[in-house]
Amino acid sequence: MSTKAIESDIVRNAARGSWLSVLNSLAPELERAILKPGRHIGCPIHGGKDGFKLFRNAGISGGGICNTCGAKPDGFSLLMWLRDWSFPDALSAVANVLGLSTNAAYQKPVIPRKPVFTKSKSTADDDRLKAILRTVWLESKSVHHPDAKPVRLYLQSRGLDDWLPNWPSIRFHPNMQYRDEDGNLIGRYPAMLALVEKGNEAITIHRTFLTPKGCKAPVDSPKKMMPTPSDKMVVGSAIRLGNPGRVLCVTEGIETALAVIEATGMVTWPLISATMMSQFVIPAGVKKLMIWSDLDRSCAGSLAATKLAELAKVQGVEAVICEPKGPIPVKSKSVDWLDVLNQQGPNAFVRSCF
Repeated sequence: MSTKAIESDIVRNAARGSWLSVLNSLAPELERAILKPGRHIGCPIHGGKDGFKLFRNAGISGGGICNTCGAKPDGFSLLMWLRDWSFPDALSAVANVLGLSTNAAYQKPVIPRKPVFTKSKSTADDDRLKAILRTVWLESKSVHHPDAKPVRLYLQSRGLDDWLPNWPSIRFHPNMQYRDEDGNLIGRYPAMLALVEKGNEAITIHRTFLTPKGCKAPVDSPKKMMPTPSDKMVVGSAIRLGNPGRVLCVTEGIETALAVIEATGMVTWPLISATMMSQFVIPAGVKKLMIWSDLDRSCAGSLAATKLAELAKVQGVEAVICEPKGPIPVKSKSVDWLDVLNQQGPNAFVRSCF
């Protein structure tokens, strides 16, 4: 086998399962597609509203499709198309992101050969979006307000304590607009709001749309983030449920974080998705990171937890991965720590990670 083939195989194997993080580093204009593989976005080459999407298995393959140019089956072909790179260029760039080294033939600087057209937001659009985000937050109420009963009923229905600490990051909105992917207004619903932050900066708002009786709203995506202004990046951010000391716990979902808090009493931040978990920016002062990952058939949760643990190690932070034991029920895609709390109780958390 040639040296080139060996290097190619090494990089391909290392990228498998990590493509969303790789694409986030090398193609940040794909952020909306990375956050939800399978969702159509404006094509980064041709513009428009819905000419491109990443495949649903993009975390494993890195592939996507342009409605004009056709399918790009893997991350290498996608980057070659997007950046007008040769295969060695793409291989070298991916290897660098993954912290690998390639042979000398692949070490030349990677420079895009042509500017990539992206339909950027105008300053006016950003100002309007920021005003909307501020208005939504100002219209919200404490989760302890009598009107916030849908949130309390929802938490009860998930098997959680309906009493929440008065975190400033979790609020209730009585009449939140729900729009589809094309921006069409579908209806208005009560919603649990969560402030998404990075560093000392608010990035956007996560919404869980509900019914007055505390069920998930009858919409395609009852959990949605609001758009992010173009001068901010949602990847690396978190929903801050309390102030961490030397130890911080993290999860994917909000309800999973609440389960960890209920079972352990430890400060726990939800990171929203596996993609965002793998890119989390660990706060200064944290010396130990406990990663309460999901156990899912796609292995996305396990891979994201491993990536975050590796990142923590590089930063000198001790990392512990806590994963449910399973097995995954036949009709389920995953098991998370909320499932564990409901089925086994809080002692299962102690047995697993302490």
